[in-house]
Amino acid sequence: MTGNPRTPLSISEEVALLDLQLQAMEIIEEILSGADPREAGARASLSLFVDRNPGQPQRALLLHMLSIRRTNPN
Repeated sequence: MTGNPRTPLSISEEVALLDLQLQAMEIIEEILSGADPREAGARASLSLFVDRNPGQPQRALLLHMLSIRRTNPN
């Protein structure tokens, strides 16, 4: 076994994590339900990150946002 074992989360930390996951899932659903053809690439990218990070919608959303930021610097 590699890595350090994780310290169990407290109840309040678990609730906070679940709240974050719920918010991320709501944002993901909103983006993926869009129909604007100009946003098809963003939807495909987000869908890929969701598929690669099952059970971690907050991570999928963060990675998607970072990838968009790298490809569209302002």
